[in-house]
Amino acid sequence: MDRTTIRSRRLLALATAAFMAFGVAACSDDKNDSAGESGHSGPVKMEFWGWAGYEKIVDQWNAAHPDIKVTFTKIPSGPKGGYTQISNAITAGNGPCLAQIEYQTIPSMLVKNTLMDITKYASDGMDKYVPSAVSASSVGDKIYGVPVDVGPMVLFYRKDLFAKYGITKPPATWAEYKADAEKVTAADPSVKFGTELGDAAGLASFTLQTGQSWYSTQGDSWTVSIDNPGTRKVAAYWQDLKDQGLIAKHGSAWDPRFNKASEAGKVLTFVGASWSAGGLKSDLKGEAGKWRVAPMPTWEAGDGKSSFNGGSATSVITGCKTPREAVQFADFLSSDPQAVKAGIESGLYPASKAGQDDPLLTGGDPFFGGQKTGDVFKASAAQVPSTWTNGPTFQQVETDFTGAIGKGTLPDSVTKVQASTVAAIKRLGLSVTNG
Repeated sequence: MDRTTIRSRRLLALATAAFMAFGVAACSDDKNDSAGESGHSGPVKMEFWGWAGYEKIVDQWNAAHPDIKVTFTKIPSGPKGGYTQISNAITAGNGPCLAQIEYQTIPSMLVKNTLMDITKYASDGMDKYVPSAVSASSVGDKIYGVPVDVGPMVLFYRKDLFAKYGITKPPATWAEYKADAEKVTAADPSVKFGTELGDAAGLASFTLQTGQSWYSTQGDSWTVSIDNPGTRKVAAYWQDLKDQGLIAKHGSAWDPRFNKASEAGKVLTFVGASWSAGGLKSDLKGEAGKWRVAPMPTWEAGDGKSSFNGGSATSVITGCKTPREAVQFADFLSSDPQAVKAGIESGLYPASKAGQDDPLLTGGDPFFGGQKTGDVFKASAAQVPSTWTNGPTFQQVETDFTGAIGKGTLPDSVTKVQASTVAAIKRLGLSVTNG
């Protein structure tokens, strides 16, 4: 993942309308809840599907809870077929009880009647997680997942190359970022200060930092505001850097082109989520000690606003007969100290407030020259605006942005995707207006 704020109660009515449009019969929450509350004559058995490294956590749970056995099945990541696999299984009557769901996908999965309302079981424990993750797991005043991880945004930079080009400190604002980029390009046009903004997830993250959202609900209708002042400011800024040749035409960690440029000393920074640190460590082992982490630059000096990209919740799937036990496991996965530690070891940055103080995160990181990078990640996670609302057609938005960015400018793509998203929501049978 992501990035939602508490929505209007009327969103639930919108989702219900969508269920009727698709001809999907919603399972009664009361019926499912009664199964979980009535007890069982034998051990509870539940299937859990996901793509993160949850095997060790499931083993920990099963060892401590012999009467509630969880079987973990690894599936492709959601956007790469996992969500389709979950939906198909539900249709066939053999869906899992629990599944990993990215924050930005929760509304679209809810529209498809895939997720159960777990408010009555989960609400008392939500104060254990950072507020942005709680709102990202909710729709209206209903909870549809227990937060697992978040992806706070930061600036990754090469300390050695900063020194080489006379940059004494990381840019604190986007104006400073551009000035540093101009300085580097003037010294060597083949070297780039940063990397392009090239996909919907990145554009959404930068828009979130401005405090604006791509969606909202008004009355009984969705309002699409992708083409808003915040997004236009972000798009114009990055298009300007691109037009002036100040940034590289490739992504960041895990992009082979980025790795090649970094190894050659041709790129100094990239803005990414905390999980990007794993890509650096695995792909650029020879650069250990050269990289550092700084806060994400802000639009206004001292405003402290950050953003995040990525993250997921553990959701209870429609048809689960043991929702109470399912939430108990989900809460264990997200908040038990040893489970959180196992998640950190597999690359997850916890949504759990206490988990962010795990020694694995608070100590110095050798790859980053002994820097306590966890302090930067934690500060970023606490500065994410609570203004974002996800929409019901996230995959469509991603696909349309990718196509539009490939054919024109970033500002042009914003206008195009505004129109295509309104049309896509209309096709769902939902009421929608332009923002």
